[in-house]
Amino acid sequence: MKKQPEHNRKNVPPQDTAKAPKSAVSRSMRTRAIVLAALFVLVGFGAVVYNLYQLQIVQHDELAARAENQQLADETITPNRGVIYDSDMKVLARSNKVWTVVASPRDMAKSGTNINDVAVKLAELLELDAQSILEKLQKSESNYQLIKRQIEKPVADAITAWITEYNASDKGKDTPVAGISLVQDAKRYYPYQTLASTIIGFVNADGDGVLGIESYYNDTLKGTAGRVVGMKNAWGYDLPNGTYEAAYDAEDGNGLVLTLNASIQSTLEKYLQNAVDEYHVENRAVGIVMDVNTGAILAMATMPDYNLQDPYTIADEELAAQIAAIADENERADARYTAQWAQWRNKAVADLYYPGSVFKVITASAALDSGAANLNTSYTCKGSITVAGRTMRCAHTNHGTLDFFGGLDGSCNPYYVTLGQMMGAETFCNYMQAFGFYEKTGIDMDDEGTTQYVPLEKMGPVELASSAFGQTTSTTPIQMITAACAVINGGYLVQPHVVKQVLDADGNIIENVEPEVKRQVLSAETSATMRELLVKSVNITDSKGDLIGGNKTGYVTGYKAGGKSGTSQRKQALADEEQTYYSSYWGFAPGDDPQIAVLVMLDTPHDEKNTYYGGRLAAPVVQNVLDEALQTLGVPKEYTEAELAKVETAVPNVVGS
Repeated sequence: MKKQPEHNRKNVPPQDTAKAPKSAVSRSMRTRAIVLAALFVLVGFGAVVYNLYQLQIVQHDELAARAENQQLADETITPNRGVIYDSDMKVLARSNKVWTVVASPRDMAKSGTNINDVAVKLAELLELDAQSILEKLQKSESNYQLIKRQIEKPVADAITAWITEYNASDKGKDTPVAGISLVQDAKRYYPYQTLASTIIGFVNADGDGVLGIESYYNDTLKGTAGRVVGMKNAWGYDLPNGTYEAAYDAEDGNGLVLTLNASIQSTLEKYLQNAVDEYHVENRAVGIVMDVNTGAILAMATMPDYNLQDPYTIADEELAAQIAAIADENERADARYTAQWAQWRNKAVADLYYPGSVFKVITASAALDSGAANLNTSYTCKGSITVAGRTMRCAHTNHGTLDFFGGLDGSCNPYYVTLGQMMGAETFCNYMQAFGFYEKTGIDMDDEGTTQYVPLEKMGPVELASSAFGQTTSTTPIQMITAACAVINGGYLVQPHVVKQVLDADGNIIENVEPEVKRQVLSAETSATMRELLVKSVNITDSKGDLIGGNKTGYVTGYKAGGKSGTSQRKQALADEEQTYYSSYWGFAPGDDPQIAVLVMLDTPHDEKNTYYGGRLAAPVVQNVLDEALQTLGVPKEYTEAELAKVETAVPNVVGS
């Protein structure tokens, strides 16, 4: 290494070779260490605090639930669903004890259970496939596998007896059957099976109501589940009995007493189904029987119906065969789903239809009550009337001159167009609202439809004219019968309902459903006049005693019934389409003191004689239902002299003939 010049070395400041004191260096390093340590402590402590906050505050509920799930064996006790009765306390729906078969493959593996033997025997007793059961039992890490729900007591007893017998055998001593549990459950039974099916509804596999009363009153009927809670160890096995166990009893659901009368319901369904079969009704038939004074529904049906005990099976065998023949699996499933919902649907509450001439009782009573018309109001029918360039025809070629009764009895469309014009749109709409057509009835059933109508601001001359005779407003059958009953019960719009009482689990009454009057729509005088006119239209006779009224097909011997028929187009048919119709009839009895009313609607009948008029097809159904229902209710018949003459006809002696 080259040495620096001497003169350069002399010019360099001498280096301080003395070392710094040890105490100064130590203090500096110690200070840095303390600061760093403090920082580490603060960061670490902060992380701990943060994690504790997350675990104990933010995630507390979630972690507590997970811990409980890991530590507790929890078995649900299913409550008994409340009983549903008809008005005479006949049981329409009730729940009985059944059992669900579950297996714990983990317990089986631990005990050495021969799962092949178990699979074969359970398949035999439960009528299942042995291989599918075996696949479940082979999941040795699982402690819960569902084998079959809702088995009856004889089958449950047979399973218990087989396990006992097997475990007592030589084979069972080496490989005992373990891990099979029978969990108590409840199954819904419907003693009458199809009766009132679209009204009652049914329950699903979880015990919740599907449609109808079962759905609408699900919270009332369901009750509260109980629990049996026990401790289990870290491996998920139950601890020995007595270590820890607590039971919380189930609370059974409340029962319901319906306003439905099973006998009247059966009568209605019988005659509706006869009409469906005889007239080849394409889109089902609807019937309602209502107490005109209280709004209580005594019967309600949509036919054809289905079996409540087997609701997922398509009741229409022909339709079921068509669906089964569909090759594509997805398409077949969609068709089945559509068919199921169609058969479950309660058309009486959910579906809209054009009431046709039955609606004329609303227009007529509004015209009388408002003072726009009186019993002498006349009109000369020439077969049609033109409104704002639109021709509207009468069902008859030429009625001639009609007074108020003549217009009602003859169901003259031009006459009712004229009544609508005399009232004017505002008055007409005010009565529509008063009769309840601008709101749902509020009946205690799900899926109620909403009337489609022309509001006042859009009610032009043509809309007013067609609305006046029942072709523009589409409504539900329950809405129509509720409004029509206000016409003849003194003028009161009553709340329709299907539940009469709520009972506790011991059968004690905890709630009575009282009749509710929403409002008075008509004066008592108008109501009495309309009642007389409607009775006259059914019972008027000529000099020979023969019935000649426009609604004579609704005649009921001994009850002096009243009523009105209706026939309406479902939609305007295209050139290549067949025109289809709604055929309906609304009737009530006894005429002097109405007790019940019946509305029947046939959706798209195809009579062999090409007849679709409500007076010919629907009226006989109403006639028969009124007759039998009133006798069921104990309402005595009061015969006229003419009726007595026919009733008391002498029968000749034909013995030996």
